[in-house]
Amino acid sequence: MSLDHSGLGRALSSLAYGDFRRFALSFLLTSLAAQLLQTTILWQVYEMTNSAILLGLSGVARAIPHLVLSLVGGVVADRVNRVYLIQAGQIANAALLLGLVVLMLTGLVEVWHLYLITLLNSGFSAVTQPARTALVPSLVPAGNLVNAIALNATIGQTSQIIGPALAGITIAVVGLELAYLVSGLLYMTAMVAIMGILTISSAPEVIESPWKSFREGMTFVRNRHVIISLLVLDFGATGLGSYRALLPIFAEILGVRAAGYGILSAAPGIGSLIGAGFILSLGDMRYKGLYTIFGVLGYCAALGVLAVSPWFLLTIIGAALLGATNSIQMIPRNSVILGISPDALRGRVEAFRSMIAGGGPPLGYALSGGLAAILGAPLAVAVGSIACLVLVGIVGVLDPALRDPDLGSPEDI
Repeated sequence: MSLDHSGLGRALSSLAYGDFRRFALSFLLTSLAAQLLQTTILWQVYEMTNSAILLGLSGVARAIPHLVLSLVGGVVADRVNRVYLIQAGQIANAALLLGLVVLMLTGLVEVWHLYLITLLNSGFSAVTQPARTALVPSLVPAGNLVNAIALNATIGQTSQIIGPALAGITIAVVGLELAYLVSGLLYMTAMVAIMGILTISSAPEVIESPWKSFREGMTFVRNRHVIISLLVLDFGATGLGSYRALLPIFAEILGVRAAGYGILSAAPGIGSLIGAGFILSLGDMRYKGLYTIFGVLGYCAALGVLAVSPWFLLTIIGAALLGATNSIQMIPRNSVILGISPDALRGRVEAFRSMIAGGGPPLGYALSGGLAAILGAPLAVAVGSIACLVLVGIVGVLDPALRDPDLGSPEDI
């Protein structure tokens, strides 16, 4: 596949590499499946319980596996074939969704089943996510890393548009069962799509114990304190500034029901595409740390819009801004972390990132759900915005490495 060297060709340059194309298609299908599942479960939990607290508890079920299993997944990702590990997780998730469809069709499903499905789905994702991200730098040349990560972000955010919108339409028109069935089929198709990757996807054989491997990875993270700073910034946005679990409540407040909920859930994905497109247009930019800081600050401002908006259209705009600013902070951040991590350690470093980035948002669901039960959803979002602003200010002042214009360059390895 050949692409021209200007405009769109530059933006899609990583797709010139066949292994990355296979990876990208598989990632798109996996992301669509995950978004469809998460959106549908949140709606069903709220439909069955009408409780903000129980909505938030779905976040606890999603957070626990990321906090417990991500580091395990990182050790495994540096010791086995990463493609096979990813495929195993996709098959497991497909089987999980098939079981949920059976429960739905027999009328036996209860709320605790939805929490269990969320827990297991998150567990499979936590174990395989380090392998998925650690695989990317081996699929493209070093000069294309930012582009590949930006394209990954674009793919992920595209799924955040299509997945929730599809969930809202499917729930409204056909029912919950079909939404879960489609999610399972997408996982299976993703497993097939990643077949054929020729790039070496596992580290050389290691003889050290898994515990020693784990400690080696954590020592690297500790010695590169900027990784901690970047992940704390991300936690400020996705943990303290969590809002997704409250979207069914905002939909109810605005009177837009399931279809409006689907649109509202998709709006951050549209914004994320815009944000990713902006980053793609910059190429391998400098000052990646500052892009991360100001991206999170913009995210906090967008949370304020969501909190105070009395109109559906303005709420959609606020949600889209949340997606755009999240892309602007996320792509440079991940580029720095992957760029400064040696390939032999990349799975374990990515596991630590995945533990924070994957566990933070679901914990944020629980936090925002609890606050919403006490203060109401709009005020809960406003409190989260203020807390995030304070955290960003502290981290931005205390870590001068974030202001380094060449942060994340290959020389950092």
